[in-house]
Amino acid sequence: MYDRLFAGILLLLSGLMVWTALQLEVPFQYEPLGPKAFPVMLGSLMSMAAIWLFIKPDSNSWHPTKEIVKKLVAGLVLLVIYAALFERAGFIIATFVVGSVFSWLFGETPKRAGIYAVVMSVVSYFLMASLLQLNVPSGTWWAGLF
Repeated sequence: MYDRLFAGILLLLSGLMVWTALQLEVPFQYEPLGPKAFPVMLGSLMSMAAIWLFIKPDSNSWHPTKEIVKKLVAGLVLLVIYAALFERAGFIIATFVVGSVFSWLFGETPKRAGIYAVVMSVVSYFLMASLLQLNVPSGTWWAGLF
């Protein structure tokens, strides 16, 4: 039952993602694929996975406990916080906050969660900014300092 519920929600969200990506109006100067390609491909793959899960759900009879539901809700709240912090605080700080809280939420000690989040946020920032050459926000809160 939970598999089909999740599959239905995933199908709805992936369809919204594809529809939103197709609404993007981009200038002619972009490379041949443009910024629409990745969200459309990802949404299509998510839709196929959701349809597969809806047709062929897992046979186990797992039911979430109150603790798991609380963690799932906390995870959703953290993702909303991440989206709100992303441009203002910058990639490194937003990823550090969310990564450390997620790690702590799922059983890591606060010290190890913080160390993990620092390494993850700094390394992923430089990989995306240098290797992939993506425009990763450094934060509007810090614009006057650097």
